[in-house]
Amino acid sequence: MINLKNLDFHLGNLTESNRCLNHEEKLGVTLGMTNLEEEVKKEIYLWGKIEGIENDYYITYHFKDDDFFPKKVFYYCNDDYKFHELIKGNDHLIEKLERKMPFTLFNGVPDSFYSKGSICKRKENDNDKYTDATESNGENSESKKSENESDEENNDESDDESGEGSEQSWDDNSPQNDKHEYKNNGINDNNINNDNNNRNNKNKSERQNDITELERLSYVIRKIDNDTFIIPHDSIKITNNMEMKFSNFSGLNIIDALKLTSWVHFRYPKNLTSDKIKNYNTFFLNNFLDTIKSDIPSNAWNIKINKELNKISIINFLYPGYTFYHTLNTPFYASIYIGNGLPNHDLPFLLP
Repeated sequence: MINLKNLDFHLGNLTESNRCLNHEEKLGVTLGMTNLEEEVKKEIYLWGKIEGIENDYYITYHFKDDDFFPKKVFYYCNDDYKFHELIKGNDHLIEKLERKMPFTLFNGVPDSFYSKGSICKRKENDNDKYTDATESNGENSESKKSENESDEENNDESDDESGEGSEQSWDDNSPQNDKHEYKNNGINDNNINNDNNNRNNKNKSERQNDITELERLSYVIRKIDNDTFIIPHDSIKITNNMEMKFSNFSGLNIIDALKLTSWVHFRYPKNLTSDKIKNYNTFFLNNFLDTIKSDIPSNAWNIKINKELNKISIINFLYPGYTFYHTLNTPFYASIYIGNGLPNHDLPFLLP
């Protein structure tokens, strides 16, 4: 985990995997993380970078204590290096849109919309239907008005002959006749109010279906973090008080480091409950997290060792931008993600 104290050290070790930040980015991220630590009063860690078309997003996080497993609170910034908290959006709707538009890149503009275009089309179709209905109603009303005008002319001629034309014209302008005319035209005040309410409800539902780029960014980061973020299997323990703490990790040797079972996901375990933990008689439990060997497919991970045989690197084929390293027989390890945020959809065809 990359914090402010060992930022340069870990980024230097990650350069061998072609995942690094330039000098300007390092200075900006360091300044932003320092200001964020002073603001939230918690230790800030660097998560990585999401590459966009116009701008890039730099991602950091801190841990928030939960009932059992700590949660990550993510922050983002652009090239101004002023971090802002990422707010969770409608994950169910974003997941549907990701399936329909799987190759959509990030713009890098926080105020932009991810799904605004499709909603605009729906609005245009709704407006077209509304204009068609109003035009048809207008034609009907005009025809009815012409008929009424012809009837009124005939009535006026007959009334002029009888000498009562002035009284009839006064009665035609009365409110009662206006209401009668609205009724003849098929228009009612309740119907007008109902149409306005329905139109307002449609606009509200469409605004709720708007997905901003920041909401999508939050979803993608949490998904990548859930699928890729790993740590050594014995670096975390659970005490008798049901508290999860980082243990004194001293490092892995070359034999253990090359095993998939030595690396676990840093996420809430899938098949572990508090009742199962209480049944253990040991003082602490350090093998409760899910190993990457249990992933489907398991060969989505690749472990490499350098020429000096003192450092291993682990990459993920599903998200090629993720890289993990560990210096053997030392407590130093870290990971970072630098990529466009898109998964490798060709992975099933690339694996043997």
